[in-house]
Amino acid sequence: MSQQETLYRVQELDTRILELRGCEGNHPLQAEIEALREGREKGLAESEQTVANLEESRKKQRGLEDEVQGVEEKLGREEEKLYGGKVNNPKELRGLQAEVRSLKHKKDILETRLLEEMENLDEITRKADELQGERDRLQAEIDEKAGVLDGEIAEIRAELAGLEERRRELRSQVDEELLELYDELLESKHGLAVVKVSDGVCLGCRVELPGIEFDRFLKTESAFTCTNCGRILAK
Repeated sequence: MSQQETLYRVQELDTRILELRGCEGNHPLQAEIEALREGREKGLAESEQTVANLEESRKKQRGLEDEVQGVEEKLGREEEKLYGGKVNNPKELRGLQAEVRSLKHKKDILETRLLEEMENLDEITRKADELQGERDRLQAEIDEKAGVLDGEIAEIRAELAGLEERRRELRSQVDEELLELYDELLESKHGLAVVKVSDGVCLGCRVELPGIEFDRFLKTESAFTCTNCGRILAK
């Protein structure tokens, strides 16, 4: 195998290695997983607020229940006085009747507020359950995609190891001076240092080689560079 052919194979390996490294560092699944994690974190913040709302609603409900119980107890005492036959003074009886009416009204208001708070608590609980369910779903999807990603990254790294080993073998067959030129071009020409020639046209810059240069290229087995772009040419 000529130096040109060997170096072209090195170029093919470098192209594939560059592609795989790019895929390893910027795998599409990584962006998907990150988006899912952001959604999960957003849901976590919302869940934390919902849990706080839930505790606040429970606190209000307990407070209202205590108030209702207190009013009921007082109402019971006042009704016992009113209907127990121990109070005969008309003025005092009218006062007790007014107090009983007031307590019943207050009880009705408190029970209405309690019912509303119970409904509110039910709604917050439902929302908390929905948020938890969504977080669980997102976590399951994250775990699934992360598993797939780990498998694909492992395959990429295994392929990279094989390609890099083969690359080292081929580079050892190329003259040091030519390798230096290749490495310089690989960096300056955006990863494309060696290109084929098709019908006298350099496939790196798409410029046709002058007739004399093309003839020389066809007859030589040593390194030959494009007069326009400077890339190493291969048959």
